[in-house]
Amino acid sequence: MHSHHSHSGDYISHANGTLESMVATARSMGFTHYCLTEHMPRLSDEYLYPEEIEKEYNVTNLKTDFQKFLRHGREIQARINNEVGNDDFQILVGFEVEGIDSAHIRAAKSIMNDADMCVGSVHYVHGIPIDFNRDLWLEARAKCKENTTRCLYKDYFDLQYEVLTELRPQVVGHFDLIRLFEEDEIDPTTGMQSVDISVERDWPEVWSAITRNIEFVVSYGGLFELNSAAVRKGWPSPYPRLDLALAIKNLGGKFCLSDDAHTTEQVGLNYRKVLDYTQSELQLSHIYHLQLENGKAVVVSDSVSDLSKLDFWKQ
Repeated sequence: MHSHHSHSGDYISHANGTLESMVATARSMGFTHYCLTEHMPRLSDEYLYPEEIEKEYNVTNLKTDFQKFLRHGREIQARINNEVGNDDFQILVGFEVEGIDSAHIRAAKSIMNDADMCVGSVHYVHGIPIDFNRDLWLEARAKCKENTTRCLYKDYFDLQYEVLTELRPQVVGHFDLIRLFEEDEIDPTTGMQSVDISVERDWPEVWSAITRNIEFVVSYGGLFELNSAAVRKGWPSPYPRLDLALAIKNLGGKFCLSDDAHTTEQVGLNYRKVLDYTQSELQLSHIYHLQLENGKAVVVSDSVSDLSKLDFWKQ
């Protein structure tokens, strides 16, 4: 079993649990590959989250914590991956991109040589968080040219494309995170209830941006995570939802697994629902994971049938 996306309370203010405890939990549960991916530091205090402001943090603190994480992650990796007799648990040290703007994307590029892999994510649109709460999501939408969800989607996927083309991340993080705080309402561009909208049929320019992004990731061999965090946030499925997940499948994309854990209790949480999604909804024959070979992260294929038979599912 594997996860390509995780956080700890040692280095992220909105997480709990130590980095050591996250790793120990993953190992005890039977994970074979676990990626440590704390957020890269943001570049301006204007992007601080409330819990960071409460701690009187600034960007210097974020940078210091991130450097500590890289050192600590490498220490854990060296200890575990080189452990005598250990041939069934591997740590990869990576980071999660903050694709806020071009400056952050350039900063991410400068970090990549210090990591085994990265998760290419977008959490802000027009400089405003889109996964923190509904009010901020609406504020981001209001800054779009047309103040519509349709326009917000387009801007999100265009920014994501910049992350993808500049960084070529090994893992694409929560591909449709922009949907997290969408609610059912009348779409002024079509007059339809948003719940009835087919992005492919009704928002063709958004669909074109989505398929462009997918095709680019496929072209360089990146993986799309099936991120189980969406389930604990109220979705019936992981990110991405079925329409986009099927588009990824149909365009030749490859999926990997991520728990996006922020506490030890979230390690592997809702993986059973992700497995069901891969089998009943997506009907995938294979899932992929990253592993280190000669110091380089390479993509390895796993049979979904074989994964479904692991002892992991007995816990």
